[in-house]
Amino acid sequence: MKGAVMNIRYQWDGEQVLEFVHVTGTKGRPFTFGESQHSRPIEVPDFFIGTVPVTQALWTHVMGENPAIHPGPDLPVENVSWDMLTAGGGFLARINDSPLRSAIASQAGDAAFRLPSEVEWEYAARGGPRWTDGFAYSGSDDIDAVAWYDRRHGDWTMPVARKRPNQLGLYDMSGNVWEWCQDVHTPDIERIPRDGTPFTGGGEERVLRGGCFHNWAIHCTVWKRYEIARDFHDGCIGFRLAASVER
Repeated sequence: MKGAVMNIRYQWDGEQVLEFVHVTGTKGRPFTFGESQHSRPIEVPDFFIGTVPVTQALWTHVMGENPAIHPGPDLPVENVSWDMLTAGGGFLARINDSPLRSAIASQAGDAAFRLPSEVEWEYAARGGPRWTDGFAYSGSDDIDAVAWYDRRHGDWTMPVARKRPNQLGLYDMSGNVWEWCQDVHTPDIERIPRDGTPFTGGGEERVLRGGCFHNWAIHCTVWKRYEIARDFHDGCIGFRLAASVER
């Protein structure tokens, strides 16, 4: 890709929009991944990430049927396992074999939709190049400004993009639904690659990030790591799309 990298936007059914933000990478100035007591410097290349979790409108546009427990087109899709997303014939395979792939290719080269790596997710949640702002939650130290959490509005998901976005214009990275990352989970962050790619070692558990509508504030922090079986699904687990910047 030559020249300036722009955000990606795809619209369907008149009013439904899928939008990606271009996240500028670390450019030789590593970002500090993890909690302060357990952190390490990691380089991150440029990438794209969705401004909101995948909605039920997008899921049904791609897959037809809706697995969500709490239905609503502008709610995050939930009740989806990592396997449902990554298996042959799963969501990622279907969306990459759809007109949406062609639509983003015209704007972002031959990039494929994928899950973000755990490092990409945390870097984006912290504000990308503005990660040194040091916010506890994605975009603020005031969790009520940016997150649905702790059942304070009820024990269910809420429409995306109703709280304040973070520095990159990303919504709901704290609270609302947990989000799958690509990585196999490892408790030892020294094993996480230093180049921003996912950890692919052995193990059945995968990474969730961001907390959800019924979790306490601590689960919604930008550094909280959580693991769960790859085939697990319930009403508080969703995901967000990413794509690489063609080099």
